[in-house]
Amino acid sequence: MPLFLAILGLIIITIFFYIILSKQEKEKIEFFHVMVHRFRSPISIIRWYIELLSDKSVGNLNDKQEEYFTEIYNASEKLNETIESLIVLLQLEAGNISIKTETVNVKEMVGKILKELQLKIERHKLHLEEIYPTDREVIIQVDPKLLGIALQNLIENAIRYTPENGNVSIKAVFSDKKLFIEIKDSGYGIPKEHKSKILADSVNSKDMGFSLYLIKRILKKMNAQIDFKSEENKGTTFFISLPANA
Repeated sequence: MPLFLAILGLIIITIFFYIILSKQEKEKIEFFHVMVHRFRSPISIIRWYIELLSDKSVGNLNDKQEEYFTEIYNASEKLNETIESLIVLLQLEAGNISIKTETVNVKEMVGKILKELQLKIERHKLHLEEIYPTDREVIIQVDPKLLGIALQNLIENAIRYTPENGNVSIKAVFSDKKLFIEIKDSGYGIPKEHKSKILADSVNSKDMGFSLYLIKRILKKMNAQIDFKSEENKGTTFFISLPANA
């Protein structure tokens, strides 16, 4: 099963690279968009059987089976996230996404994301800090789906690249009619020779390269900006600036 998931993941990433190398012609993007949607069916079947195992419908698992189950579960979740992210990216590249602005409480959105990632946070034994304005709610007019994907990927990257007992902080502040969101970690940092490529208009084979390319495309669609600073063995901080209402 893990081998199947790995192969399927490789196929998806290969499709993505082919699109980039093909200069993103609209017809190819739409064709691969259909193909990626077809991956959803086998993934749904895999996730259904995983649910059966998780609720002990087919009996209890021994320790070794629990270990294998956890690996399969994590791999399937990651693959599903990759498929959903790739679908959004394909829609962006084809110009098929329109902004649907709503009133969004960013603090509540981050809270929901952190709840979903709670097991990963606990597994990494991370110290988490959230900092928000005390004089006003963190509310802006924004597309909740797109902002949610961007924040989810940035926070997940911070968790993934921070060693055990490290620190991850999320800070939001209003300034100059903008909302600034800062996601900081005490992880491995980005090597000096890679910094110029991190927010480039291309993607590399690294998982972080894919997610950051997606984030940048999403934020551009939202008229938002992203920047970062990083120091090896000390950590990385990503900054998002979004138009605010006041």
